[in-house]
Amino acid sequence: MKVPAAALAALLLVAICSLAEAQLGDSSVAVSSQKTDTVPTECCFSYMSHRIPRRHITSAYTTSSICSLPAVILVTKKGLKESADPKS
Repeated sequence: MKVPAAALAALLLVAICSLAEAQLGDSSVAVSSQKTDTVPTECCFSYMSHRIPRRHITSAYTTSSICSLPAVILVTKKGLKESADPKS
């Protein structure tokens, strides 16, 4: 009886930690939501402080309206994502 109870406790701990990790993002550029019932959302926490030459940008898209900071995410040829102020 002790082994199933310990296994259940470990499983619940892993599930809770996975949910907490999916909701918390520590990146200052962009974070993806890992919720399975919604479309992944990327939000920015700060804008980049430097300019990127246009020839290095392969694509750009705006963040979701649910994000606290409106931004445009610029994707470079190297696959890096940079957050830019949509007003600039």
